[in-house]
Amino acid sequence: MDTIKAFDQVTIPDRPAKPRQAGLTMLIDWGLGPAAQADCLEIGAEYIDLAKIAVGISRLLTAELLRKKIDIYQQHQVIPFPGGQFLEYAVYHGQTEIYLAAARDVGYRWIEVSDNVIELTPREKTDLIRLAREEFGLEVLGEVGSKVEGTLPAELIADIQRCLEAGAWKVFVEAAELFGSDLNEALIEEITRGVPVDKLIFEVPGPWISGIRRCDQHATRSWLARRFGPGVNLANVHPEDILEVETMRRGIGVAALRW
Repeated sequence: MDTIKAFDQVTIPDRPAKPRQAGLTMLIDWGLGPAAQADCLEIGAEYIDLAKIAVGISRLLTAELLRKKIDIYQQHQVIPFPGGQFLEYAVYHGQTEIYLAAARDVGYRWIEVSDNVIELTPREKTDLIRLAREEFGLEVLGEVGSKVEGTLPAELIADIQRCLEAGAWKVFVEAAELFGSDLNEALIEEITRGVPVDKLIFEVPGPWISGIRRCDQHATRSWLARRFGPGVNLANVHPEDILEVETMRRGIGVAALRW
């Protein structure tokens, strides 16, 4: 297969190849069928690092279809994982270990540990991260913040630090914390003074947050890239926006980073 890019005579900034430690892009998968998934990856796999099969969608698919989706992602060096709210559901119903075993058995190698909706004590959350890693051999992506009410910056920072100390690779910052009527730039600045920015993955707000428009999603990504550079980690990127995000990182897109 021809791997030479079109317009290769025009030089653009390089980006580290996968697997990357920074400049991560997380695709949000709201139930892509295998054909749509394969099309997305044919076009953009080298620009996608993670893929969240959102919320409890994994429970709605047949085991065969879910294994197929997971395998397609892994063939393209994309890390698939189930949405953290599904684990929260299992924890609430006393099925934590059943969930972790099922995630491992269906082919997931990574999970997300969040407490967006249920309340976990700091000890419960770190114990959950350690349980997933040490007893079930799963890698963990942490998440902090609430979808229901705002959290004080100091509490977010402490939660992030605990997740990392317990063994989480990176930590998502919940979009609902970052975006009210506007992007909360002051909160982001405070968090990044307390935690290295390469350990954070910023969620882009979606339509589950009241009043969010596509221009708000674009403005959020653009502000984060201008503030922290093309190596900022971004989550909740929709399939149709993968290439747009990469053009922004490379400085060849709409409202791209200044040359």
